[in-house]
Amino acid sequence: MNLDVPQLLGLAVMAGVAGIVSGFLLWNQSRAIKWFAAVLILVGLGYLAMPPSPTELARVVFGEPG
Repeated sequence: MNLDVPQLLGLAVMAGVAGIVSGFLLWNQSRAIKWFAAVLILVGLGYLAMPPSPTELARVVFGEPG
């Protein structure tokens, strides 16, 4: 699997948003629940790494490369 820069940026944006949202939603939960949410986010990002969706998201957020 060869990941290019736009794909990595798109995955970073998705991970950041998912981490912030889960942090707010799971603020008062135990540490085990937070770790479980983190693992689910990583599995989801691994699943999304194959299609071109991270690259398209990076182009929308950061614009087309000059």
